[in-house]
Amino acid sequence: MPPIKTAARMTRALAFASVLALAGCGAPSSDQDEGQETETVASPEPSQETAPAATQARAIPADFRGDWGMNAADCEGGAAAKGLLEINADSLNFYESVGTLSDTATVGPNSVQGLFAFEGEGMEWTREMRLQLRDDGDVLVRTELGDGAMPGTFEYQRCTAEGV
Repeated sequence: MPPIKTAARMTRALAFASVLALAGCGAPSSDQDEGQETETVASPEPSQETAPAATQARAIPADFRGDWGMNAADCEGGAAAKGLLEINADSLNFYESVGTLSDTATVGPNSVQGLFAFEGEGMEWTREMRLQLRDDGDVLVRTELGDGAMPGTFEYQRCTAEGV
């Protein structure tokens, strides 16, 4: 099965699972007596070994922000910087397009996933993107998701004052 279809199916399955999980968080059923007390059980404190759960955020976390290059020339700027990706609090800026975070992003310990509204070269489109940090935050892996997504992953190095 092609990776694009597999990713799309996984995305739909995760969305469906999220809806089911949220459905279980509703108000008490109407057949429960209004005056009846219910016992609340506290959830255990997360241990340090447990990875934090993903949360919703309206901005891209600071760890992801800055300039990222696919090669050293991208970080030097100029006409050769066609692989440069600049990440701001709410946007991804590419050579000829800008993607603005639509509403919220799902943020995990080293990942961000959200829907971006893109403009560039006289066109407009939306694309779901996943950004993942590796190697102590020095490597960024970008993956496009959904119909029409570019297959594969794109790897960037954090730009520094010396280049990549």
